[in-house]
Amino acid sequence: MTAEKHCAVGSGTIKPDRKIVKLYLAAIGANIISLSLGTAIGWLSPFLPLLISADSPLDHGPVTDVQATWIASLLCIGAFGGTFLFGWSAEKFGRKASLLATAVPLIGFWGCVAFGTTVEVLYVARILAGLGAAGVFLLVPMYITEIAEDRIRGTLGSFFILFLNIGTLVSFVMGSYLSYHLTAYILFSFPILFLALFLQFPETPQYLIRRNRVRDAESSLKYLRGYTSTPDHLEMLRSEMDSLLVQVSGEKDSTEQHNSISFADFAPQSARKALLIGLVLVSLNQLSGCFALINYTAQIFADSGSDLDPNMAAIVVGAIQIIGSYGSTIIVDRCQRKHVYIATSFFAAIGLFAMGTHGYLKSQHVDVSAINWIPVASLSFVIFIASVGLLPLTFVILSEILPPKVRGLGGSLCTAFLWTISFLVVKYFPVMVELIGLHGCMWVFSAVCLTAGLFNAIFIPETRGRSIEQIIHAMENNIKG
Repeated sequence: MTAEKHCAVGSGTIKPDRKIVKLYLAAIGANIISLSLGTAIGWLSPFLPLLISADSPLDHGPVTDVQATWIASLLCIGAFGGTFLFGWSAEKFGRKASLLATAVPLIGFWGCVAFGTTVEVLYVARILAGLGAAGVFLLVPMYITEIAEDRIRGTLGSFFILFLNIGTLVSFVMGSYLSYHLTAYILFSFPILFLALFLQFPETPQYLIRRNRVRDAESSLKYLRGYTSTPDHLEMLRSEMDSLLVQVSGEKDSTEQHNSISFADFAPQSARKALLIGLVLVSLNQLSGCFALINYTAQIFADSGSDLDPNMAAIVVGAIQIIGSYGSTIIVDRCQRKHVYIATSFFAAIGLFAMGTHGYLKSQHVDVSAINWIPVASLSFVIFIASVGLLPLTFVILSEILPPKVRGLGGSLCTAFLWTISFLVVKYFPVMVELIGLHGCMWVFSAVCLTAGLFNAIFIPETRGRSIEQIIHAMENNIKG
Protein backbone atom coordinates (compact mmCIF):
# COMPACT_ATOMS: atom_id res chain seq x y z
CA MET A 1 0.00 0.00 0.00
CA THR A 2 1.39 3.40 -0.97
CA ALA A 3 1.82 6.30 1.36
CA GLU A 4 -0.91 8.20 -0.46
CA LYS A 5 -3.40 5.40 0.23
CA HIS A 6 -2.33 5.32 3.86
CA CYS A 7 -3.27 8.97 4.11
CA ALA A 8 -6.86 8.17 3.35
CA VAL A 9 -7.40 5.55 6.04
CA GLY A 10 -6.90 5.16 9.72
CA SER A 11 -7.60 7.67 12.44
CA GLY A 12 -3.92 7.94 13.36
CA THR A 13 -2.56 8.60 9.88
CA ILE A 14 -1.24 11.94 8.75
CA LYS A 15 -3.62 14.28 6.98
CA PRO A 16 -2.90 14.91 3.28
CA ASP A 17 -3.25 18.67 3.83
CA ARG A 18 -0.38 18.63 6.29
CA LYS A 19 1.83 16.85 3.78
CA ILE A 20 0.94 19.34 1.08
CA VAL A 21 1.68 22.30 3.33
CA LYS A 22 5.22 21.05 3.97
CA LEU A 23 5.84 20.58 0.26
CA TYR A 24 4.36 23.95 -0.61
CA LEU A 25 6.61 25.64 1.94
CA ALA A 26 9.68 23.91 0.52
CA ALA A 27 8.68 24.89 -3.01
CA ILE A 28 8.09 28.50 -2.00
CA GLY A 29 11.39 28.59 -0.12
CA ALA A 30 13.26 27.34 -3.18
CA ASN A 31 11.49 29.79 -5.45
CA ILE A 32 12.44 32.90 -3.51
CA ILE A 33 15.61 32.75 -5.61
CA SER A 34 13.40 32.55 -8.72
CA LEU A 35 11.77 35.79 -7.61
CA SER A 36 15.20 37.34 -7.10
CA LEU A 37 16.26 36.24 -10.58
CA GLY A 38 13.06 37.73 -11.99
CA THR A 39 14.03 41.13 -10.59
CA ALA A 40 17.42 40.85 -12.31
CA ILE A 41 15.81 39.90 -15.63
CA GLY A 42 13.12 42.57 -15.37
CA TRP A 43 15.67 45.28 -14.51
CA LEU A 44 16.58 45.76 -18.17
CA SER A 45 13.18 46.86 -19.48
CA PRO A 46 12.66 50.03 -17.39
CA PHE A 47 16.34 51.00 -17.20
CA LEU A 48 17.63 50.36 -20.72
CA PRO A 49 15.82 53.47 -22.05
CA LEU A 50 17.44 55.44 -19.20
CA LEU A 51 20.92 54.09 -19.99
CA ILE A 52 20.68 55.15 -23.64
CA SER A 53 19.26 58.57 -22.79
CA ALA A 54 20.98 61.84 -21.94
CA ASP A 55 20.10 61.21 -18.27
CA SER A 56 22.20 58.01 -18.12
CA PRO A 57 23.56 57.37 -14.60
CA LEU A 58 26.91 56.22 -16.01
CA ASP A 59 29.97 58.46 -15.85
CA HIS A 60 30.58 58.45 -19.60
CA GLY A 61 26.98 59.28 -20.45
CA PRO A 62 24.57 57.34 -22.67
CA VAL A 63 25.46 53.86 -23.89
CA THR A 64 25.48 53.22 -27.62
CA ASP A 65 23.01 50.96 -29.41
CA VAL A 66 25.68 48.28 -29.76
CA GLN A 67 26.54 48.50 -26.06
CA ALA A 68 22.83 48.24 -25.25
CA THR A 69 22.51 44.97 -27.16
CA TRP A 70 25.52 43.59 -25.27
CA ILE A 71 24.01 44.64 -21.94
CA ALA A 72 20.85 42.77 -22.93
CA SER A 73 22.53 39.63 -24.24
CA LEU A 74 25.52 39.08 -21.93
CA LEU A 75 23.18 37.51 -19.37
CA CYS A 76 22.85 34.60 -21.79
CA ILE A 77 26.64 34.27 -22.11
CA GLY A 78 27.02 34.06 -18.35
CA ALA A 79 24.18 31.56 -18.18
CA PHE A 80 25.79 29.29 -20.77
CA GLY A 81 28.94 28.87 -18.68
CA GLY A 82 27.00 28.77 -15.42
CA THR A 83 24.86 25.90 -16.64
CA PHE A 84 27.79 23.47 -16.68
CA LEU A 85 29.18 24.89 -13.45
CA PHE A 86 25.94 24.35 -11.56
CA GLY A 87 25.24 21.06 -13.33
CA TRP A 88 28.56 19.75 -12.02
CA SER A 89 27.92 21.28 -8.60
CA ALA A 90 24.47 19.66 -8.36
CA GLU A 91 26.06 16.21 -8.65
CA LYS A 92 29.15 16.99 -6.57
CA PHE A 93 27.68 18.98 -3.67
CA GLY A 94 23.96 18.33 -3.93
CA ARG A 95 20.86 20.22 -5.05
CA LYS A 96 20.46 22.28 -1.87
CA ALA A 97 24.04 23.54 -1.57
CA SER A 98 24.17 24.37 -5.26
CA LEU A 99 20.84 26.19 -5.09
CA LEU A 100 22.10 28.26 -2.16
CA ALA A 101 25.18 29.13 -4.22
CA THR A 102 23.03 30.71 -6.95
CA ALA A 103 22.42 33.65 -4.61
CA VAL A 104 26.09 34.68 -4.75
CA PRO A 105 26.22 35.87 -8.40
CA LEU A 106 22.84 37.59 -8.01
CA ILE A 107 24.20 39.51 -5.01
CA GLY A 108 27.15 40.42 -7.22
CA PHE A 109 24.80 41.61 -9.97
CA TRP A 110 23.00 44.07 -7.73
CA GLY A 111 26.28 45.21 -6.22
CA CYS A 112 27.62 46.07 -9.68
CA VAL A 113 24.44 47.92 -10.62
CA ALA A 114 24.36 49.84 -7.34
CA PHE A 115 27.99 50.91 -7.31
CA GLY A 116 29.20 50.60 -10.89
CA THR A 117 29.66 53.74 -12.97
CA THR A 118 30.82 52.37 -16.35
CA VAL A 119 29.31 50.19 -19.04
CA GLU A 120 32.07 47.60 -18.46
CA VAL A 121 30.81 47.08 -14.90
CA LEU A 122 27.32 46.57 -16.29
CA TYR A 123 28.74 43.93 -18.62
CA VAL A 124 30.16 42.13 -15.57
CA ALA A 125 26.83 42.58 -13.78
CA ARG A 126 24.88 40.93 -16.58
CA ILE A 127 27.34 38.03 -16.78
CA LEU A 128 26.90 37.50 -13.03
CA ALA A 129 23.12 37.62 -13.46
CA GLY A 130 23.53 34.97 -16.14
CA LEU A 131 25.51 32.72 -13.81
CA GLY A 132 22.72 32.98 -11.26
CA ALA A 133 20.08 32.42 -13.93
CA ALA A 134 21.80 29.23 -15.08
CA GLY A 135 21.71 27.78 -11.59
CA VAL A 136 18.13 28.83 -10.93
CA PHE A 137 16.76 27.52 -14.25
CA LEU A 138 18.55 24.21 -13.77
CA LEU A 139 18.25 23.60 -10.04
CA VAL A 140 14.84 24.91 -8.99
CA PRO A 141 12.88 22.54 -11.32
CA MET A 142 15.27 19.72 -10.40
CA TYR A 143 14.83 20.29 -6.66
CA ILE A 144 11.04 20.54 -6.92
CA THR A 145 10.77 17.40 -9.07
CA GLU A 146 12.78 15.38 -6.56
CA ILE A 147 10.84 16.46 -3.45
CA ALA A 148 7.28 16.55 -4.83
CA GLU A 149 4.59 13.91 -4.76
CA ASP A 150 3.41 12.82 -8.21
CA ARG A 151 -0.08 14.27 -7.72
CA ILE A 152 1.13 17.85 -7.12
CA ARG A 153 4.45 17.78 -8.96
CA GLY A 154 3.11 19.91 -11.82
CA THR A 155 1.64 22.54 -9.51
CA LEU A 156 4.83 22.90 -7.52
CA GLY A 157 6.88 22.91 -10.70
CA SER A 158 4.83 25.77 -12.15
CA PHE A 159 5.76 27.95 -9.16
CA PHE A 160 9.09 28.54 -10.90
CA ILE A 161 7.70 30.71 -13.70
CA LEU A 162 5.15 32.31 -11.33
CA PHE A 163 7.83 33.57 -8.94
CA LEU A 164 10.08 34.54 -11.85
CA ASN A 165 7.25 36.68 -13.24
CA ILE A 166 6.52 38.23 -9.84
CA GLY A 167 10.15 39.31 -9.66
CA THR A 168 9.96 40.74 -13.18
CA LEU A 169 6.92 42.82 -12.23
CA VAL A 170 8.65 44.05 -9.08
CA SER A 171 11.47 45.41 -11.27
CA PHE A 172 9.01 46.96 -13.73
CA VAL A 173 7.20 48.80 -10.92
CA MET A 174 10.27 49.88 -8.99
CA GLY A 175 12.02 50.93 -12.19
CA SER A 176 9.08 53.16 -13.08
CA TYR A 177 8.74 54.91 -9.72
CA LEU A 178 12.14 54.68 -7.99
CA SER A 179 15.59 55.85 -8.98
CA TYR A 180 18.20 53.69 -10.69
CA HIS A 181 20.36 53.31 -7.58
CA LEU A 182 17.58 53.01 -5.00
CA THR A 183 16.06 50.13 -6.95
CA ALA A 184 19.39 48.29 -6.82
CA TYR A 185 19.82 48.92 -3.09
CA ILE A 186 16.40 47.44 -2.30
CA LEU A 187 16.59 44.44 -4.64
CA PHE A 188 20.04 43.62 -3.28
CA SER A 189 18.23 42.17 -0.25
CA PHE A 190 16.23 39.51 -2.13
CA PRO A 191 19.01 36.92 -2.68
CA ILE A 192 20.17 37.51 0.90
CA LEU A 193 16.63 36.77 2.11
CA PHE A 194 16.70 33.53 0.11
CA LEU A 195 19.94 32.44 1.81
CA ALA A 196 18.43 33.06 5.24
CA LEU A 197 15.16 31.20 4.56
CA PHE A 198 16.20 28.26 2.38
CA LEU A 199 18.86 27.02 4.80
CA GLN A 200 16.15 25.32 6.89
CA PHE A 201 14.98 23.04 4.06
CA PRO A 202 16.59 19.62 3.42
CA GLU A 203 18.47 18.06 0.54
CA THR A 204 16.29 15.98 -1.80
CA PRO A 205 15.76 12.34 -0.70
CA GLN A 206 16.60 11.05 -4.21
CA TYR A 207 20.01 12.71 -4.25
CA LEU A 208 20.82 11.44 -0.75
CA ILE A 209 19.91 7.87 -1.67
CA ARG A 210 22.16 8.04 -4.72
CA ARG A 211 24.97 9.00 -2.38
CA ASN A 212 24.15 6.03 -0.11
CA ARG A 213 23.05 8.41 2.66
CA VAL A 214 19.91 6.46 3.44
CA ARG A 215 19.46 7.78 7.00
CA ASP A 216 19.73 11.35 5.75
CA ALA A 217 17.23 10.54 3.01
CA GLU A 218 14.80 9.23 5.63
CA SER A 219 15.20 12.41 7.67
CA SER A 220 14.62 14.55 4.57
CA LEU A 221 11.51 12.61 3.56
CA LYS A 222 10.22 12.72 7.13
CA TYR A 223 10.56 16.51 7.17
CA LEU A 224 9.04 17.04 3.72
CA ARG A 225 6.04 14.80 4.44
CA GLY A 226 5.50 15.96 8.00
CA TYR A 227 5.86 12.43 9.39
CA THR A 228 6.23 11.87 13.13
CA SER A 229 7.53 8.83 15.02
CA THR A 230 4.14 7.14 15.42
CA PRO A 231 3.83 3.57 14.04
CA ASP A 232 1.49 4.63 11.22
CA HIS A 233 3.82 7.40 10.12
CA LEU A 234 6.86 5.11 10.28
CA GLU A 235 5.03 2.61 8.07
CA MET A 236 4.31 5.31 5.50
CA LEU A 237 7.91 6.48 5.67
CA ARG A 238 9.15 2.94 5.00
CA SER A 239 6.74 2.61 2.10
CA GLU A 240 7.99 5.77 0.41
CA MET A 241 11.62 4.93 1.13
CA ASP A 242 11.14 1.47 -0.41
CA SER A 243 9.70 3.12 -3.52
CA LEU A 244 12.66 5.50 -3.81
CA LEU A 245 15.16 2.69 -3.26
CA VAL A 246 13.53 0.67 -6.04
CA GLN A 247 13.67 3.71 -8.31
CA VAL A 248 17.40 4.12 -7.73
CA SER A 249 18.21 0.40 -7.67
CA GLY A 250 18.61 0.19 -11.43
CA GLU A 251 21.36 2.78 -11.39
CA LYS A 252 25.04 2.20 -10.74
CA ASP A 253 26.61 2.46 -7.32
CA SER A 254 26.41 6.11 -6.29
CA THR A 255 30.16 6.70 -6.14
CA GLU A 256 30.72 5.01 -9.49
CA GLN A 257 27.86 6.99 -11.00
CA HIS A 258 29.30 10.26 -9.75
CA ASN A 259 32.71 9.52 -11.24
CA SER A 260 31.64 8.03 -14.56
CA ILE A 261 28.42 9.67 -15.71
CA SER A 262 28.91 10.71 -19.32
CA PHE A 263 27.26 10.89 -22.72
CA ALA A 264 27.38 7.08 -22.82
CA ASP A 265 24.64 7.08 -20.19
CA PHE A 266 22.29 8.42 -22.87
CA ALA A 267 22.50 5.10 -24.73
CA PRO A 268 19.01 3.92 -23.59
CA GLN A 269 16.29 4.95 -26.01
CA SER A 270 14.30 6.76 -23.30
CA ALA A 271 17.33 8.87 -22.34
CA ARG A 272 18.20 9.80 -25.93
CA LYS A 273 14.62 10.63 -26.76
CA ALA A 274 14.18 12.68 -23.58
CA LEU A 275 17.32 14.70 -24.34
CA LEU A 276 16.24 15.37 -27.92
CA ILE A 277 12.75 16.42 -26.82
CA GLY A 278 14.29 18.64 -24.14
CA LEU A 279 16.56 20.39 -26.66
CA VAL A 280 13.64 21.06 -28.99
CA LEU A 281 11.40 22.24 -26.15
CA VAL A 282 13.88 24.81 -24.85
CA SER A 283 14.55 26.00 -28.41
CA LEU A 284 10.86 26.56 -29.05
CA ASN A 285 10.54 28.24 -25.65
CA GLN A 286 13.07 30.89 -26.61
CA LEU A 287 12.25 31.18 -30.33
CA SER A 288 8.63 31.92 -29.36
CA GLY A 289 10.03 35.37 -28.56
CA CYS A 290 8.58 35.72 -25.08
CA PHE A 291 11.95 36.28 -23.37
CA ALA A 292 12.98 38.87 -25.96
CA LEU A 293 9.63 40.63 -25.60
CA ILE A 294 10.08 40.85 -21.82
CA ASN A 295 13.57 42.36 -22.22
CA TYR A 296 12.37 44.98 -24.71
CA THR A 297 8.81 45.51 -23.47
CA ALA A 298 9.03 49.27 -22.95
CA GLN A 299 10.80 49.85 -26.25
CA ILE A 300 8.36 47.67 -28.18
CA PHE A 301 5.38 49.69 -26.98
CA ALA A 302 7.16 52.94 -27.77
CA ASP A 303 8.05 51.78 -31.29
CA SER A 304 4.59 50.34 -31.95
CA GLY A 305 2.96 53.73 -31.45
CA SER A 306 0.86 52.69 -28.48
CA ASP A 307 -0.77 55.57 -26.63
CA LEU A 308 0.07 53.97 -23.28
CA ASP A 309 3.23 55.09 -21.49
CA PRO A 310 5.87 52.40 -22.26
CA ASN A 311 6.78 51.75 -18.63
CA MET A 312 3.12 51.59 -17.63
CA ALA A 313 2.50 49.18 -20.49
CA ALA A 314 5.32 47.01 -19.19
CA ILE A 315 3.76 46.99 -15.73
CA VAL A 316 0.40 45.98 -17.19
CA VAL A 317 2.04 43.16 -19.14
CA GLY A 318 3.96 42.04 -16.04
CA ALA A 319 0.79 41.92 -13.96
CA ILE A 320 -1.03 39.93 -16.63
CA GLN A 321 1.95 37.59 -16.83
CA ILE A 322 1.59 36.84 -13.12
CA ILE A 323 -2.13 36.16 -13.51
CA GLY A 324 -1.31 33.69 -16.27
CA SER A 325 1.40 32.02 -14.22
CA TYR A 326 -0.95 31.68 -11.27
CA GLY A 327 -3.53 30.16 -13.59
CA SER A 328 -0.92 27.59 -14.58
CA THR A 329 -0.43 26.51 -10.95
CA ILE A 330 -4.17 25.90 -10.72
CA ILE A 331 -4.72 23.88 -13.90
CA VAL A 332 -1.41 22.09 -14.42
CA ASP A 333 -2.37 19.13 -12.21
CA ARG A 334 -6.06 19.27 -13.12
CA CYS A 335 -5.87 19.17 -16.92
CA GLN A 336 -3.94 17.10 -19.41
CA ARG A 337 -0.61 18.89 -19.86
CA LYS A 338 -0.51 18.11 -23.55
CA HIS A 339 -3.87 19.83 -24.04
CA VAL A 340 -2.81 22.90 -22.06
CA TYR A 341 0.54 23.21 -23.87
CA ILE A 342 -1.00 22.77 -27.33
CA ALA A 343 -3.89 25.17 -26.70
CA THR A 344 -1.71 27.92 -25.23
CA SER A 345 0.79 27.58 -28.10
CA PHE A 346 -1.92 28.08 -30.71
CA PHE A 347 -3.53 31.01 -28.87
CA ALA A 348 -0.12 32.67 -28.42
CA ALA A 349 0.41 32.31 -32.17
CA ILE A 350 -2.86 34.13 -32.81
CA GLY A 351 -1.93 36.99 -30.49
CA LEU A 352 1.51 37.42 -32.06
CA PHE A 353 0.00 37.35 -35.54
CA ALA A 354 -2.45 40.10 -34.55
CA MET A 355 0.38 42.26 -33.19
CA GLY A 356 2.40 41.69 -36.34
CA THR A 357 -0.55 42.61 -38.53
CA HIS A 358 -1.00 45.91 -36.65
CA GLY A 359 2.70 46.69 -37.14
CA TYR A 360 2.52 45.82 -40.84
CA LEU A 361 -0.46 48.11 -41.44
CA LYS A 362 1.37 50.90 -39.66
CA SER A 363 4.50 50.34 -41.77
CA GLN A 364 2.33 50.68 -44.89
CA HIS A 365 1.15 54.09 -43.61
CA VAL A 366 -2.38 52.87 -42.97
CA ASP A 367 -4.17 54.95 -40.32
CA VAL A 368 -4.25 52.67 -37.27
CA SER A 369 -4.90 55.34 -34.66
CA ALA A 370 -8.30 53.81 -33.89
CA ILE A 371 -6.71 50.44 -33.05
CA ASN A 372 -3.54 51.54 -31.28
CA TRP A 373 -4.73 49.45 -28.35
CA ILE A 374 -3.87 46.29 -30.27
CA PRO A 375 -0.13 46.15 -29.38
CA VAL A 376 -0.85 46.32 -25.66
CA ALA A 377 -3.82 43.97 -25.86
CA SER A 378 -2.10 41.46 -28.13
CA LEU A 379 1.18 41.33 -26.23
CA SER A 380 -0.67 41.18 -22.91
CA PHE A 381 -2.73 38.27 -24.23
CA VAL A 382 0.36 36.49 -25.55
CA ILE A 383 2.25 36.84 -22.27
CA PHE A 384 -0.83 35.74 -20.32
CA ILE A 385 -1.56 32.68 -22.40
CA ALA A 386 2.11 31.68 -22.71
CA SER A 387 2.48 31.99 -18.93
CA VAL A 388 -0.43 29.59 -18.46
CA GLY A 389 1.11 26.78 -20.47
CA LEU A 390 3.81 27.28 -23.08
CA LEU A 391 6.46 28.82 -20.79
CA PRO A 392 6.07 26.99 -17.44
CA LEU A 393 5.27 23.59 -18.92
CA THR A 394 8.55 23.61 -20.82
CA PHE A 395 10.44 23.29 -17.54
CA VAL A 396 7.89 21.01 -15.86
CA ILE A 397 8.01 18.55 -18.76
CA LEU A 398 11.79 18.77 -19.11
CA SER A 399 12.37 17.93 -15.44
CA GLU A 400 9.93 15.00 -15.65
CA ILE A 401 11.01 13.26 -18.86
CA LEU A 402 14.76 13.09 -18.10
CA PRO A 403 15.63 9.79 -16.35
CA PRO A 404 16.95 10.37 -12.80
CA LYS A 405 20.45 9.09 -13.57
CA VAL A 406 21.08 11.64 -16.36
CA ARG A 407 18.87 14.43 -15.01
CA GLY A 408 21.86 16.52 -13.94
CA LEU A 409 23.86 16.20 -17.16
CA GLY A 410 20.80 16.22 -19.42
CA GLY A 411 19.35 19.24 -17.66
CA SER A 412 22.68 21.04 -18.03
CA LEU A 413 22.84 20.33 -21.76
CA CYS A 414 19.27 21.49 -22.34
CA THR A 415 19.70 24.59 -20.20
CA ALA A 416 22.96 25.49 -21.95
CA PHE A 417 21.22 25.14 -25.29
CA LEU A 418 18.36 27.31 -24.01
CA TRP A 419 20.77 30.11 -23.16
CA THR A 420 22.54 29.78 -26.49
CA ILE A 421 19.26 30.27 -28.35
CA SER A 422 18.29 33.02 -25.90
CA PHE A 423 21.54 34.89 -26.59
CA LEU A 424 20.95 34.80 -30.33
CA VAL A 425 17.34 35.96 -29.97
CA VAL A 426 18.03 38.79 -27.51
CA LYS A 427 21.28 39.97 -29.14
CA TYR A 428 19.92 40.02 -32.66
CA PHE A 429 16.28 40.91 -32.02
CA PRO A 430 17.00 44.61 -32.77
CA VAL A 431 18.83 43.53 -35.94
CA MET A 432 15.87 41.43 -37.05
CA VAL A 433 13.55 44.37 -36.39
CA GLU A 434 15.73 46.44 -38.73
CA LEU A 435 15.72 43.73 -41.41
CA ILE A 436 12.12 42.53 -41.43
CA GLY A 437 10.38 45.02 -39.17
CA LEU A 438 8.74 44.48 -35.80
CA HIS A 439 5.75 43.00 -37.60
CA GLY A 440 7.98 40.44 -39.35
CA CYS A 441 9.47 39.37 -36.02
CA MET A 442 6.00 38.90 -34.56
CA TRP A 443 4.99 36.72 -37.50
CA VAL A 444 8.12 34.57 -37.09
CA PHE A 445 7.39 34.16 -33.37
CA SER A 446 3.81 33.24 -34.26
CA ALA A 447 5.00 30.49 -36.61
CA VAL A 448 7.29 29.11 -33.87
CA CYS A 449 4.37 28.92 -31.42
CA LEU A 450 2.35 26.94 -33.98
CA THR A 451 5.32 24.59 -34.40
CA ALA A 452 5.57 24.15 -30.63
CA GLY A 453 1.96 23.02 -30.39
CA LEU A 454 2.38 20.53 -33.24
CA PHE A 455 5.62 19.16 -31.78
CA ASN A 456 4.00 18.51 -28.41
CA ALA A 457 1.01 16.81 -30.03
CA ILE A 458 3.21 14.44 -32.03
CA PHE A 459 6.21 13.62 -29.86
CA ILE A 460 5.67 14.29 -26.12
CA PRO A 461 3.89 11.84 -23.77
CA GLU A 462 1.41 12.97 -21.14
CA THR A 463 3.16 13.28 -17.75
CA ARG A 464 0.40 14.48 -15.42
CA GLY A 465 -0.03 12.22 -12.38
CA ARG A 466 2.52 9.67 -13.62
CA SER A 467 5.53 8.48 -11.70
CA ILE A 468 8.99 8.90 -13.21
CA GLU A 469 9.04 5.17 -14.03
CA GLN A 470 5.71 5.42 -15.88
CA ILE A 471 6.95 8.44 -17.85
CA ILE A 472 10.11 6.57 -18.88
CA HIS A 473 7.96 3.60 -19.94
CA ALA A 474 5.78 5.93 -22.03
CA MET A 475 8.88 7.40 -23.68
CA GLU A 476 10.23 3.92 -24.53
CA ASN A 477 6.93 2.73 -25.98
CA ASN A 478 5.90 5.94 -27.77
CA ILE A 479 2.78 6.31 -25.63
CA LYS A 480 1.39 9.82 -26.18
CA GLY A 481 -1.75 9.78 -24.01
